[in-house]
Amino acid sequence: MNVTIAKVHENVFAGEAVSVTLKTTEGEITILPSHEPLVANLIPGAVTVRTKDGPQKFEIDGGVLEVSNNQVTVLL
Repeated sequence: MNVTIAKVHENVFAGEAVSVTLKTTEGEITILPSHEPLVANLIPGAVTVRTKDGPQKFEIDGGVLEVSNNQVTVLL
């Protein structure tokens, strides 16, 4: 699945991933390929993007998550 983590005028991460784990206002979730469409508010914490080369962690202060058609977008 394709993952984009972006701030205004800056891409923090863009690429293919096996899974994404993050914290929403409803709790921690892991997004896998073919996940159903979802929009959620994010709380401060770590976003873990697992790629074929290994995990990458990004600290965030909150944001919005959108999942649709094997595309995961995190707007900070």
